[in-house]
Amino acid sequence: MKRQTLINLFLLLSVLVLGFFAWFSPVEQEQPKQAPLTGLNSVAIKRIKIHNNNGPEFEMQRVAGKWQMVKPYPVPANGPRIDILMDLLSTPQVDSFPVPTERLAEFGLEKPLAVVTFNDTQITFGGTHPYNYRRYVRIENQLYLINDIFPHHVLARAEDFISHALFPENSQISEIETPEWHIFETDGNWQMTPASQETSAEALQNKLNSWLHTWVSKVSKASGEAPSGEIVVQLKGVTEPTRFAIIRNKTGTLLVREELGLAYHLTSDNLLQAPVTPD
Repeated sequence: MKRQTLINLFLLLSVLVLGFFAWFSPVEQEQPKQAPLTGLNSVAIKRIKIHNNNGPEFEMQRVAGKWQMVKPYPVPANGPRIDILMDLLSTPQVDSFPVPTERLAEFGLEKPLAVVTFNDTQITFGGTHPYNYRRYVRIENQLYLINDIFPHHVLARAEDFISHALFPENSQISEIETPEWHIFETDGNWQMTPASQETSAEALQNKLNSWLHTWVSKVSKASGEAPSGEIVVQLKGVTEPTRFAIIRNKTGTLLVREELGLAYHLTSDNLLQAPVTPD
């Protein structure tokens, strides 16, 4: 018998043997699903409080379907980040057992890492398991072990949970004044001073839209640096204008809400440039 034929027969026999064992091997039982940490539905959450050692406690509330920070800053909250935080409610619990009240320090609960409250349910973050590095969390009198994927959220500062938009959703601008230019509406038409024949009405509208839809890279506490100018934005339906102090430093350009003590970090200076009609 030719060598190639022997090789083919050997391969065929190997396939048949593997198929035999696969057919008669017992089917692996599906692993039972791990129970979620809580039975809370994220849709039902109306209030979230976070307390940690990185700053004052802050609170956010759902108002008309939108998240609003109510303390320490009365500003729109970062909805997408809150959605990620609420994954904590359904994260799988790897293990659970009654809280050993006489051994709180052993589990990092004597001086907790953070406390997050969803409505009236308080979740206390303790230390990590010494071998698998999963996180201990406490809910009432029960201690749970979960995958450690939430510390950067529960240890965040209030500023980290502020919306990166300059204005509330669905806002409309009626006027904007910078140190170099001024856009305003007259008889339903947009005007700019200093006037320029090279700037079209479309360019003015595009500039206003840029202000409405800009997302900053981050929000931080204002540093108290001296501003180089001020921008005043009047929103339709709002009595008082929004004022931004302009600060330029080595980190970039910041728009500062001085009454709130917050600095919005722009990704570039384009927003402050005068509107130009594209070629």
